[in-house]
Amino acid sequence: MLATGTLNFDSSGNLTAPVGTLPVAVAGLADGAANMNVAWSLTDPAGNSMITQVASPSATATTDQNGYISGTLQNFTIMQDGTVEGQFSNGQTQAIGQIAMANFANTQGLQLVGGSSYQATLASGAAVIGTANSGGRGTITGGAVEQSNVDISTEFTNLIVVQRAFEADARVVTTFDSVSSSTINLQASPGN
Repeated sequence: MLATGTLNFDSSGNLTAPVGTLPVAVAGLADGAANMNVAWSLTDPAGNSMITQVASPSATATTDQNGYISGTLQNFTIMQDGTVEGQFSNGQTQAIGQIAMANFANTQGLQLVGGSSYQATLASGAAVIGTANSGGRGTITGGAVEQSNVDISTEFTNLIVVQRAFEADARVVTTFDSVSSSTINLQASPGN
């Protein structure tokens, strides 16, 4: 639904009222988009009419556009400061959001809540939230996968040590079982 109103023209066809910018409210769009407010400039800064009414067929005299054709989000990039830039199908690139980061007075005081997720505690202090690359917070590398902070060679060596220990324990149990069986068989023999 568009706002309604009246435009007044003088005998020469020049706009006399309203003067300045006419606010136009657009509400109830079919696709569920938010209501819009459009400012329609009817006069120039000097107060001269920018539209006229004449008794002749309508025709476009000039075209002046200060917007873009509609576009859909095609891709996005995350910058080092956490800004999320969207690339749209109309060729435009615009910031569409920003990722926040947090510092803690004592990171060792954070509580592990599962996986690689932590939560603040009294020991860690409250989160000091801000943008990346400011206030001692690190940068963000868009399009990169975080590498593991585990030394693979050390962990593999530890795995082999644990496996060998398990095998040795299994042999001890097997040997003890054999010795126990032999001992029981010796005591059960009728010749003793």
